[in-house]
This record gives sequence, C-alpha cells and structure tokens, in this order.
Amino acid sequence: MVLIIGAGITGLVSAACIKGKTLVVEAQDQVGGYCRTTKRNGFVWDRAGHFFHFRDAQVKRFFQRKIPSDHFIKVQKKTGIHLDKVGMIDFPFQRNIHQLPKEEYIKCLTDLYLAEKNDHAYKSFKQFVYNTMGEGIADKFLVPYNEKLYACDLDDLDYNAMGRFFPKSSFEDILLNANDQNNASYNADFSYPFNGAEEFVDVINGYVNDSQECEVRLNTRVVSVDLEKKEAVLCDGEVIKYTALINTSPLNKFCQLAGIDTSNASLSANKVLVFNMGFDSKSDFDMQWVYYPGKETFYRVGAYHNILPSDRASLYVEVGAKSDDIVNEEELLADVLKDLKEAGVINSEMKLIDHEFVVMDPAYVHINEKGEAFKNQLQNNLAAQHVYSAGRYGNWTYCSIEDNMVEARDLAKNLVSAMNEDLGSKYSAVDIFED
Repeated sequence: MVLIIGAGITGLVSAACIKGKTLVVEAQDQVGGYCRTTKRNGFVWDRAGHFFHFRDAQVKRFFQRKIPSDHFIKVQKKTGIHLDKVGMIDFPFQRNIHQLPKEEYIKCLTDLYLAEKNDHAYKSFKQFVYNTMGEGIADKFLVPYNEKLYACDLDDLDYNAMGRFFPKSSFEDILLNANDQNNASYNADFSYPFNGAEEFVDVINGYVNDSQECEVRLNTRVVSVDLEKKEAVLCDGEVIKYTALINTSPLNKFCQLAGIDTSNASLSANKVLVFNMGFDSKSDFDMQWVYYPGKETFYRVGAYHNILPSDRASLYVEVGAKSDDIVNEEELLADVLKDLKEAGVINSEMKLIDHEFVVMDPAYVHINEKGEAFKNQLQNNLAAQHVYSAGRYGNWTYCSIEDNMVEARDLAKNLVSAMNEDLGSKYSAVDIFED
C-alpha cells in the first residue's frame, strides 16, 4: 500500500497519478489543504489569495479541458504598493522608483548603480537585497515589507529564500522603465474561477474519487510513523502497513511523527493570519491586491470584488506573525479595520456584514543553510526507504500551487518505478495532465 499523509494539492495529485492500492489520510474535514473556498452570504473567499498563473503549458491545457471557459475570468493584474507619505506606486517596486519623490528616486537609483559594482558577496537574504538592489530600494520597501511577511530578521534567511519569485531588475532596466514603462512580472495576468480556487481542487479530486484502488479518509490524523517497520498509527489506533509513504504535512511535524531529531535542523516558519471580509458596499479602491511595508497591521490586502465584479467589497487581509505569537482575534480585527480605513481601502460608511478568520500555520517557511542541509540529507535517507516528503511544506520550500502539481506528478512516476524495481510491486503511474 502507498500511504499519503495530507489531501492538499500535492497529496491529491500524487494519489490521482498512482494506480494501485493507496490510502490518503487527511486531518481536516475536507480535501484541498490551504486551497479551499468558503462561499457564504454571496461572498467567495479562499483561505488566502490563490491565483493561478500557469507557467506549465500542459497543466494549463489540462484545466482548460476540464473546466468550462465560462467558469473563469481572466484578469490583467493591477497591483500596487502603499507607502507612507507617498501613497500608491505601481508594483514591482524596483521598476517604479521613478514614481517616488525626486530626491528619493535619485537616492534609490544612485544606490542601485553603486550596488551593481559590488562584488555581490552575500549569504543572507538581507545582504542579498542590500548588495544587489542598494540601500534606498532595500530600506524603502524590500526589507520592511519582507520582515512583516516573514516575521523574522532577514539575516536569518538564505540569500535565495524567494527563488524565482524575487522580482529582479538591473540598473538599466529600471532607468529605462521611467520612460517606457513595463511592469510585467512572473504573474502579469492570472485566471480565477467564479467559484473560487476550490474548483481546481474539485477537478483533481474527481480523479481520486474515480479510482477503485484509492481510499481517502477525512478527519483522520497520523499520530506516529515507524520507518523501520513501515507502519503508521492513526488517531483511532489502527495500524497501517505501507510499502511506500508520501508525506505532504509540514516537514517538522512529520519528523516528530517519525521520531527524527530536528534539534539542529532550524526548521522555522511564520504563520499568516487571514481575515476574509465582506462589506455591505465598497469604496473606490480599485486594486486587486496591494503591498503594505509600513506601520499597518497587515502586509497585504486583496480585493475579490476587483476580480469578480460586485457592488459589495470582498477582501482578504493578511497579517504575518511569529509561530509562537498569541493572537487575540477580536483585538486584531479592530486593528485591521482601523488600518483599512486609514489606508483608504474602506470608508466610514461601509459596514462589515460577514467575516472569517483563518490561521495558516505554517505559512512561509524560513529557508536557511542549516535547514536546507538537514532537509537534503533527510530526504536522501527517506528515499532509500521509499518515503518521500513533498509539497510546499513537506519539502519545506517556497513555491506555487502549480509547482506542487508538477512535483506530485513526477514524484508518482519516480515512486512507482522505484517500488517496482526494488520491491517487485505492480503499481503503475499515469500523467493526468497529459494531452
């Protein structure tokens, strides 16, 4: 049996691509992980903003085949950055520093020019930002914003903690963009289903439900894993004997289940507190989402009503916090509403008529050298036992939902090949995204 821990995107795609006896266990009462949608009182809210950019053409075509085109709205991204005493400027920040007051623009541009002449020696993310983008850009946006998001000192993160998601720009690009503005980024446009991101999950889950050899158990937790005996104990006491195991739960938590020492692993992360909010009317706030590096409680605010047209404001508000922070929901909500008014997202005439509070823990993992070394060594050791830890949290990384889909498809193929070769199993793998 293949045991899969977690029925989020990675777990579901893995299960859909494996043909053979498979058990998926999910602690929550529904599948989807963080990619779930609440539809209530006329509002459509995800656990946070989940917008699919489809870098992989095959995955894009798959969903185009499976979901009718009239279920989607395609949106040209309109986002901004709200700066104290400056107001709104376009995203990405680096390419739009010409929108700053003249003195600040000159400082940012000069610092960037000097930074490009550095030897580019850096180990931490903070050093990377200062040494490649210069002090002006770093201090004005990149450092304060990311410290709010990650809820940590950026010196604690590897220089490449954001990977391809860091919007890189050269001095020449930024200088020329002042006249020939081009704000394209990795997600310049996106598609969003009218019924929320859960519609993508439903498509994948359909493959799992159609399988005669795959069982999904909800409200079921794994409480321990014995790697030597290849056994997992469930919350009801049942012992599951597995041939191979795919873990998609957070790597630090899986290590606890399996009795793996993480005292020197440095597997830390922030948590994100999300308020999904529905109002009786809306303001003239016309952005899809905005970044806030300043004193505001939140680091990002998104407006569903600027994606799915509505005469009522529907927002998601994200607040970064340390994993051990104690949060008072009522007090935090009051602070969020106050800051939303001060930032001009809502006005005094708008009334909050519905909301939900979601805690994503973990949310953004803290990628650092010690943690990466531990993870890589552990994954090599686990693979020798036909155990794999995958997905954003199982792989303890920063990636997109689409990345998880591609990873899960490839993992299913490699896992089946290894089981059949090493153990004489008779599993097979399929590529559900194949044209």
